[in-house]
Amino acid sequence: MARLPIAEAARRWGMAEFLVRNLQSNGHEHFFPIQALTIPDAIIAERHMTSLRIRDVCCAAPTGSGKTLAFVLPVLNALASRRVRRLRALVILPSRDLAQQVYGVFDAYRKGSRNDLRIGLAIGQTEFRAEQKKLILGDDADSGADNKRKIPAGGISAVDVLVCTPGRLVDHLDNTPGFTLQHLRWLVIDEADRLLSQSYHGWIQRVLDCVHAPPTQSMDSKDNSTDKIYSDGTSSESPSDICQRVQLRKLLYSATLTKDPQKLSSLRLINPKYFNAHDLKRRSSTGVNDSRDIGNMNGNNLENSLYRMPEQLKECTVECTAEQKPIVLLALLLERLKEYEESSISSPNRKKKKNIIVVFTSSLEATHRLTRLLQLLFAAGNYGTPPVEFSSNLNQNQRSMLMKRCNDENDRSVSVLICSDGMSRGMDLASVVAVIHYDVPGMAKTYVHRCGRTARAGQDGTAIAILKGKGQAGQFAKLRRLIALPERVTKTSVKTSLVRCVIPLYRQCVSCLKEVLAAEDRNELKSTSPDLTQWLPSSVRDRQPQQNSEDDLSSDSDSSSDISSATSMSLSSTT
Repeated sequence: MARLPIAEAARRWGMAEFLVRNLQSNGHEHFFPIQALTIPDAIIAERHMTSLRIRDVCCAAPTGSGKTLAFVLPVLNALASRRVRRLRALVILPSRDLAQQVYGVFDAYRKGSRNDLRIGLAIGQTEFRAEQKKLILGDDADSGADNKRKIPAGGISAVDVLVCTPGRLVDHLDNTPGFTLQHLRWLVIDEADRLLSQSYHGWIQRVLDCVHAPPTQSMDSKDNSTDKIYSDGTSSESPSDICQRVQLRKLLYSATLTKDPQKLSSLRLINPKYFNAHDLKRRSSTGVNDSRDIGNMNGNNLENSLYRMPEQLKECTVECTAEQKPIVLLALLLERLKEYEESSISSPNRKKKKNIIVVFTSSLEATHRLTRLLQLLFAAGNYGTPPVEFSSNLNQNQRSMLMKRCNDENDRSVSVLICSDGMSRGMDLASVVAVIHYDVPGMAKTYVHRCGRTARAGQDGTAIAILKGKGQAGQFAKLRRLIALPERVTKTSVKTSLVRCVIPLYRQCVSCLKEVLAAEDRNELKSTSPDLTQWLPSSVRDRQPQQNSEDDLSSDSDSSSDISSATSMSLSSTT
């Protein structure tokens, strides 16, 4: 089915026409394998929900495999025929950034629906009262007793789908009159392993309790609103109508989905199906029978328990000393950026492709310090667009604007992103061509999610791990063996000449870094200002990068020794 054109596959599945139009307008020609497997299963289950026992779904799929649309499309398809607006689908994500991204997908694909499907977002980005007004109908979302008496038994939802974070969801359950989960048909948990590993105010128990709670009748018996159908498609059903519920279907998605029964037990899954995107190549991808059960949570074996990487991902490592790490990183960046630039120039008939490199560090402090050091180095060497920080040091609006810049094909203001692990999950940036692990993670799961920022949607990508000597190389090899096909990882190197030419600049930039950070502490410099040219000595500002012969650092022991000596200054803040 994945090989069929979008329109033909959708026709066989019975997908709503507005969804097909939206897919085609967004340039989709075929469904991805995981979509071809899970979407028809969801549609068939929804169509026969009165005669079949609904089964919950657990889906393990690598990042970039199309899993967001795998739940967006069936949810919207199921709601395409709804008459009364109720909160039918709840989509929970672990962070604001991920929630905002998924909300954007829902909002884009609900367009053209005959019943004007509406999507809500609750992540705490706006004031709570303003958020209440967007979720609940009426002019007053006050929590006072007088307003509670006006709330009909079924609630007065203004949205069909709510995308939210756990903490904000609990806030609305506690403090928003009329907000109810009694009509919920879909509970989608994206990045499920992360959400299940943390309690988040006991949100799981709260959600399930609210879903199965008895309907609360209106406190004002004189209120006739229980018989009213609003002009925008909402209604207030009688208590007996509310009790006629369909079974809640739970959908869990993650690139590293757990099979731990203890963690999954809190969700009270009903006879769950387990879809594994990595099994697809061993199964037929033609015909409507693709949507069959491929095992349940008891079908655990070694092959399924391993994490896996996208086939298009090239993995490699480069070894150096701790002192060499910042310079090796700079050399890797310059080498890759030059390579991508030359690749674009060699294809004059094609539009110049946007390329972004993502660098991961181990902490917020390391992210900021490394960003500042690289910004100084890029300014000193005239290396082009300075790197940009993406972390929780930025507020929500700043992160959202940065994501828009990264996803705008015509915006070339970002070529290198320095990130903390908060970005390692779910963020969809189509232009990421390489990921560099400046600080290697200690867990295979984190490594998988970081690498998942590239090689998405069938595109090629590269992941490079910078290893501090043989000790860390051994630790990384052990970590990588927890992921399928560890033999795919190769060794690479950086050009000694490229490293050697930046050492003089590096020495001066390390000194400037202290001044930059001190200026930030004194509020003389914004921590988000990317251009640090004015903080460089005048002797450095006009210096041009040198061109040298192409030698490898790993194959030139004398040069390596020289570099180690040149970088032996105190670098504890940047390594």
